[in-house]
Amino acid sequence: MGSWIFLDDLKDYPEYNRVMLLQYLKLLRIHQWIKNVIIFAGIIFAKKLTDPESVQRVISAFFLFSLVASCQYVLNDYLDRKEDALHPEKKHRPLASGKLDPSFALFITAIILPLSLIMAYLLHPVFFGLVAFYLMFNVLYSRFLKHMVILDVMSISIGFVIRAIAGSVIIHVTFSSWLLLCTFMLALFWGFSKRRGELIILEGNAKGHRKILDEYSTSFLDMMLGIVATMTLMSYVLYVTSPATIANLGTDRLIYTIPIVVYAIFRSLYIIYIKNMGHNPTKAILSDWGVLLAGLIWVALVITIMYSDFGKGIRFDL
Repeated sequence: MGSWIFLDDLKDYPEYNRVMLLQYLKLLRIHQWIKNVIIFAGIIFAKKLTDPESVQRVISAFFLFSLVASCQYVLNDYLDRKEDALHPEKKHRPLASGKLDPSFALFITAIILPLSLIMAYLLHPVFFGLVAFYLMFNVLYSRFLKHMVILDVMSISIGFVIRAIAGSVIIHVTFSSWLLLCTFMLALFWGFSKRRGELIILEGNAKGHRKILDEYSTSFLDMMLGIVATMTLMSYVLYVTSPATIANLGTDRLIYTIPIVVYAIFRSLYIIYIKNMGHNPTKAILSDWGVLLAGLIWVALVITIMYSDFGKGIRFDL
Protein backbone atom coordinates (compact mmCIF):
# COMPACT_ATOMS: atom_id res chain seq x y z
CA MET A 1 0.00 0.00 0.00
CA GLY A 2 2.94 2.35 0.64
CA SER A 3 2.51 5.56 2.58
CA TRP A 4 -0.57 6.94 0.86
CA ILE A 5 -3.93 7.06 2.61
CA PHE A 6 -7.17 6.85 0.71
CA LEU A 7 -10.64 7.34 2.13
CA ASP A 8 -11.55 3.70 1.46
CA ASP A 9 -8.79 2.60 3.79
CA LEU A 10 -10.16 4.42 6.83
CA LYS A 11 -12.62 1.71 7.83
CA ASP A 12 -10.28 -1.20 7.04
CA TYR A 13 -6.99 -0.04 8.51
CA PRO A 14 -7.73 2.26 11.51
CA GLU A 15 -4.45 1.55 13.30
CA TYR A 16 -2.42 1.99 10.11
CA ASN A 17 -4.15 5.28 9.40
CA ARG A 18 -3.61 6.51 12.94
CA VAL A 19 0.11 5.80 12.72
CA MET A 20 0.36 7.39 9.28
CA LEU A 21 -1.52 10.48 10.46
CA LEU A 22 1.01 10.89 13.26
CA GLN A 23 3.81 10.56 10.71
CA TYR A 24 2.20 13.21 8.49
CA LEU A 25 1.94 15.61 11.44
CA LYS A 26 5.53 14.83 12.36
CA LEU A 27 6.52 15.56 8.77
CA LEU A 28 4.95 19.03 9.03
CA ARG A 29 6.76 19.62 12.33
CA ILE A 30 3.90 21.32 14.11
CA HIS A 31 6.04 21.70 17.24
CA GLN A 32 8.33 24.01 15.25
CA TRP A 33 5.49 26.51 14.94
CA ILE A 34 6.68 27.94 18.25
CA LYS A 35 9.35 29.71 16.20
CA ASN A 36 6.62 31.84 14.65
CA VAL A 37 5.32 33.31 17.93
CA ILE A 38 7.64 36.26 17.22
CA ILE A 39 4.89 37.31 14.79
CA PHE A 40 2.85 38.38 17.84
CA ALA A 41 5.54 40.79 19.09
CA GLY A 42 4.35 43.61 16.85
CA ILE A 43 0.77 43.59 18.10
CA ILE A 44 1.92 43.50 21.74
CA PHE A 45 4.32 46.43 21.48
CA ALA A 46 1.95 48.39 19.25
CA LYS A 47 -0.69 48.16 22.02
CA LYS A 48 -3.23 46.59 19.67
CA LEU A 49 -4.03 43.48 21.69
CA THR A 50 -7.40 45.02 22.52
CA ASP A 51 -8.25 45.52 18.84
CA PRO A 52 -10.21 42.42 17.68
CA GLU A 53 -9.47 43.00 13.99
CA SER A 54 -5.72 43.26 14.59
CA VAL A 55 -5.76 40.14 16.76
CA GLN A 56 -7.62 38.22 14.07
CA ARG A 57 -5.19 39.33 11.37
CA VAL A 58 -2.11 38.40 13.41
CA ILE A 59 -3.53 34.97 14.29
CA SER A 60 -4.25 34.38 10.60
CA ALA A 61 -0.72 35.51 9.73
CA PHE A 62 0.70 33.13 12.32
CA PHE A 63 -1.07 30.08 10.90
CA LEU A 64 -0.33 30.97 7.28
CA PHE A 65 3.34 31.60 7.97
CA SER A 66 3.50 28.37 9.95
CA LEU A 67 2.00 26.38 7.09
CA VAL A 68 4.49 27.84 4.63
CA ALA A 69 7.32 27.08 7.05
CA SER A 70 6.03 23.51 7.39
CA CYS A 71 6.14 23.13 3.62
CA GLN A 72 9.70 24.38 3.69
CA TYR A 73 10.57 21.78 6.33
CA VAL A 74 9.04 19.09 4.15
CA LEU A 75 11.12 20.18 1.16
CA ASN A 76 14.27 20.31 3.29
CA ASP A 77 13.58 16.85 4.67
CA TYR A 78 13.06 15.58 1.14
CA LEU A 79 16.38 17.02 -0.04
CA ASP A 80 18.32 16.05 3.09
CA ARG A 81 16.80 12.61 3.74
CA LYS A 82 20.04 10.74 2.94
CA GLU A 83 22.15 12.96 5.20
CA ASP A 84 19.50 12.86 7.95
CA ALA A 85 19.63 9.06 7.89
CA LEU A 86 23.17 9.33 9.31
CA HIS A 87 22.10 11.58 12.21
CA PRO A 88 21.36 9.87 15.57
CA GLU A 89 18.12 11.83 16.02
CA LYS A 90 17.13 13.01 12.54
CA LYS A 91 17.22 9.42 11.26
CA HIS A 92 13.83 8.95 12.96
CA ARG A 93 12.17 11.61 10.78
CA PRO A 94 9.44 10.22 8.49
CA LEU A 95 11.39 10.59 5.24
CA ALA A 96 14.84 9.73 6.56
CA SER A 97 13.50 6.59 8.26
CA GLY A 98 11.51 5.53 5.20
CA LYS A 99 8.21 5.52 7.09
CA LEU A 100 6.71 7.84 4.49
CA ASP A 101 7.08 7.80 0.73
CA PRO A 102 9.23 10.79 -0.37
CA SER A 103 6.75 11.44 -3.19
CA PHE A 104 4.12 12.18 -0.55
CA ALA A 105 6.30 15.02 0.74
CA LEU A 106 6.10 16.69 -2.66
CA PHE A 107 2.40 15.93 -2.98
CA ILE A 108 1.40 17.51 0.33
CA THR A 109 3.60 20.53 -0.35
CA ALA A 110 2.01 21.00 -3.78
CA ILE A 111 -1.39 21.25 -2.06
CA ILE A 112 -0.68 23.25 1.09
CA LEU A 113 1.88 25.73 -0.23
CA PRO A 114 -0.12 27.34 -3.09
CA LEU A 115 -3.24 27.61 -0.92
CA SER A 116 -1.26 29.23 1.89
CA LEU A 117 0.35 31.73 -0.48
CA ILE A 118 -3.00 32.67 -2.02
CA MET A 119 -4.52 33.23 1.42
CA ALA A 120 -1.46 35.25 2.45
CA TYR A 121 -1.94 37.54 -0.55
CA LEU A 122 -5.63 38.00 0.26
CA LEU A 123 -4.72 38.85 3.84
CA HIS A 124 -2.15 41.51 2.87
CA PRO A 125 -0.07 41.89 -0.32
CA VAL A 126 3.05 43.02 1.57
CA PHE A 127 2.67 40.12 3.99
CA PHE A 128 2.49 37.82 0.98
CA GLY A 129 5.68 39.40 -0.35
CA LEU A 130 7.48 38.73 2.93
CA VAL A 131 6.24 35.14 3.06
CA ALA A 132 7.30 34.58 -0.55
CA PHE A 133 10.69 36.15 0.17
CA TYR A 134 11.06 33.91 3.23
CA LEU A 135 10.31 30.89 1.08
CA MET A 136 12.78 31.86 -1.65
CA PHE A 137 15.41 32.78 0.92
CA ASN A 138 15.06 29.33 2.49
CA VAL A 139 15.50 27.71 -0.90
CA LEU A 140 18.67 29.77 -1.29
CA TYR A 141 19.72 28.63 2.18
CA SER A 142 19.07 24.97 1.43
CA ARG A 143 21.01 25.08 -1.83
CA PHE A 144 23.90 27.40 -1.01
CA LEU A 145 23.97 29.36 2.25
CA LYS A 146 23.88 26.37 4.59
CA HIS A 147 27.23 25.33 3.14
CA MET A 148 28.89 28.66 4.03
CA VAL A 149 30.42 28.97 7.48
CA ILE A 150 28.82 31.64 9.73
CA LEU A 151 26.47 32.67 6.91
CA ASP A 152 24.57 29.45 7.54
CA VAL A 153 23.63 30.57 11.05
CA MET A 154 23.09 34.20 10.06
CA SER A 155 20.68 33.06 7.34
CA ILE A 156 18.54 31.26 9.92
CA SER A 157 18.51 34.42 12.05
CA ILE A 158 17.34 36.51 9.10
CA GLY A 159 14.35 34.18 8.86
CA PHE A 160 13.27 35.23 12.36
CA VAL A 161 13.66 38.89 11.47
CA ILE A 162 11.37 38.33 8.47
CA ARG A 163 8.80 36.75 10.80
CA ALA A 164 8.93 39.74 13.14
CA ILE A 165 8.49 42.23 10.29
CA ALA A 166 5.62 40.18 8.83
CA GLY A 167 3.77 40.33 12.15
CA SER A 168 4.02 44.12 12.15
CA VAL A 169 3.17 44.68 8.50
CA ILE A 170 -0.08 42.77 8.86
CA ILE A 171 -1.39 45.36 11.36
CA HIS A 172 0.23 48.39 9.69
CA VAL A 173 2.81 49.19 12.39
CA THR A 174 6.57 49.67 12.32
CA PHE A 175 8.76 47.19 14.16
CA SER A 176 11.48 48.79 16.30
CA SER A 177 14.98 48.46 14.87
CA TRP A 178 16.24 47.67 18.37
CA LEU A 179 13.71 44.87 18.74
CA LEU A 180 14.72 43.52 15.35
CA LEU A 181 18.32 43.49 16.56
CA CYS A 182 17.26 41.60 19.70
CA THR A 183 15.42 39.08 17.54
CA PHE A 184 18.41 38.65 15.24
CA MET A 185 20.86 38.21 18.12
CA LEU A 186 18.69 35.74 20.01
CA ALA A 187 18.27 33.67 16.85
CA LEU A 188 22.05 33.77 16.32
CA PHE A 189 22.51 32.55 19.89
CA TRP A 190 20.36 29.46 19.38
CA GLY A 191 21.78 28.94 15.90
CA PHE A 192 25.33 28.69 17.17
CA SER A 193 24.17 26.51 20.05
CA LYS A 194 22.65 24.15 17.49
CA ARG A 195 25.93 23.92 15.57
CA ARG A 196 27.84 23.28 18.79
CA GLY A 197 25.39 20.61 19.88
CA GLU A 198 25.58 18.90 16.50
CA LEU A 199 29.37 18.78 16.67
CA ILE A 200 29.22 17.08 20.06
CA ILE A 201 26.38 14.64 19.42
CA LEU A 202 27.70 13.55 16.02
CA GLU A 203 31.29 13.27 17.24
CA GLY A 204 33.49 11.90 14.43
CA ASN A 205 30.66 11.66 11.91
CA ALA A 206 29.78 15.38 11.91
CA LYS A 207 31.13 15.99 8.40
CA GLY A 208 29.27 12.96 7.07
CA HIS A 209 25.95 14.44 8.15
CA ARG A 210 26.57 18.13 7.47
CA LYS A 211 29.76 19.14 5.65
CA ILE A 212 29.69 22.67 7.06
CA LEU A 213 30.29 21.26 10.56
CA ASP A 214 33.85 20.50 9.50
CA GLU A 215 34.40 24.28 9.38
CA TYR A 216 33.43 24.71 13.04
CA SER A 217 35.05 23.75 16.33
CA THR A 218 33.58 23.72 19.84
CA SER A 219 36.10 26.32 21.03
CA PHE A 220 35.15 28.70 18.21
CA LEU A 221 31.42 28.19 18.84
CA ASP A 222 31.92 28.71 22.59
CA MET A 223 33.48 32.07 21.80
CA MET A 224 30.65 32.98 19.42
CA LEU A 225 28.02 32.00 21.99
CA GLY A 226 29.66 34.23 24.60
CA ILE A 227 29.76 37.19 22.22
CA VAL A 228 26.21 36.74 20.95
CA ALA A 229 24.77 36.19 24.46
CA THR A 230 26.37 39.47 25.57
CA MET A 231 25.12 41.33 22.50
CA THR A 232 21.60 39.94 22.99
CA LEU A 233 21.46 41.24 26.56
CA MET A 234 22.99 44.58 25.60
CA SER A 235 20.62 45.14 22.69
CA TYR A 236 17.60 44.38 24.90
CA VAL A 237 18.80 46.68 27.69
CA LEU A 238 19.47 49.46 25.19
CA TYR A 239 16.03 48.90 23.66
CA VAL A 240 14.02 49.16 26.90
CA THR A 241 16.03 52.16 28.16
CA SER A 242 16.14 54.02 24.84
CA PRO A 243 14.46 57.47 24.93
CA ALA A 244 12.87 56.65 21.56
CA THR A 245 11.36 53.44 22.96
CA ILE A 246 10.05 55.24 26.03
CA ALA A 247 8.51 57.94 23.84
CA ASN A 248 6.97 55.51 21.34
CA LEU A 249 5.59 53.07 23.91
CA GLY A 250 4.67 55.70 26.47
CA THR A 251 6.39 53.88 29.33
CA ASP A 252 9.82 53.52 30.89
CA ARG A 253 8.78 50.51 32.98
CA LEU A 254 10.01 47.81 30.61
CA ILE A 255 13.26 48.07 32.56
CA TYR A 256 11.58 45.74 35.08
CA THR A 257 11.74 42.93 32.53
CA ILE A 258 15.54 42.99 32.27
CA PRO A 259 16.17 40.50 35.14
CA ILE A 260 13.86 37.98 33.45
CA VAL A 261 15.75 38.26 30.17
CA VAL A 262 19.06 37.90 31.99
CA TYR A 263 17.80 34.76 33.72
CA ALA A 264 16.48 33.33 30.42
CA ILE A 265 19.87 33.79 28.73
CA PHE A 266 21.76 32.29 31.68
CA ARG A 267 19.32 29.39 31.86
CA SER A 268 19.79 28.83 28.13
CA LEU A 269 23.56 28.66 28.63
CA TYR A 270 22.93 26.10 31.36
CA ILE A 271 20.85 24.04 28.93
CA ILE A 272 23.58 24.22 26.30
CA TYR A 273 26.62 23.51 28.45
CA ILE A 274 25.31 21.42 31.36
CA LYS A 275 22.33 19.57 29.90
CA ASN A 276 23.89 19.34 26.41
CA MET A 277 20.60 20.08 24.62
CA GLY A 278 21.84 22.82 22.32
CA HIS A 279 21.58 20.61 19.23
CA ASN A 280 17.78 20.86 19.34
CA PRO A 281 16.81 24.41 20.44
CA THR A 282 13.05 23.89 20.03
CA LYS A 283 13.05 20.74 22.14
CA ALA A 284 15.36 22.37 24.69
CA ILE A 285 13.07 25.37 25.12
CA LEU A 286 9.84 23.37 25.24
CA SER A 287 11.20 20.82 27.71
CA ASP A 288 12.96 23.14 30.15
CA TRP A 289 10.71 24.59 32.83
CA GLY A 290 13.12 27.44 33.54
CA VAL A 291 13.15 28.90 30.03
CA LEU A 292 9.43 28.27 29.55
CA LEU A 293 8.54 29.94 32.84
CA ALA A 294 10.82 32.88 32.14
CA GLY A 295 9.23 33.31 28.71
CA LEU A 296 5.70 33.22 30.09
CA ILE A 297 6.52 35.64 32.91
CA TRP A 298 8.22 37.99 30.45
CA VAL A 299 5.19 38.02 28.14
CA ALA A 300 2.79 38.51 31.06
CA LEU A 301 4.88 41.32 32.54
CA VAL A 302 5.32 43.12 29.21
CA ILE A 303 1.57 42.98 28.56
CA THR A 304 0.81 44.12 32.11
CA ILE A 305 3.21 47.05 31.83
CA MET A 306 2.05 48.02 28.34
CA TYR A 307 -1.67 47.82 29.05
CA SER A 308 -1.95 48.93 32.69
CA ASP A 309 -0.48 51.29 35.28
CA PHE A 310 1.50 48.51 36.95
CA GLY A 311 4.70 49.86 38.51
CA LYS A 312 3.96 53.41 37.43
CA GLY A 313 4.78 54.88 40.82
CA ILE A 314 8.12 53.09 41.11
CA ARG A 315 11.16 55.04 40.03
CA PHE A 316 14.88 54.29 40.01
CA ASP A 317 17.15 57.34 40.00
CA LEU A 318 20.43 56.22 38.51
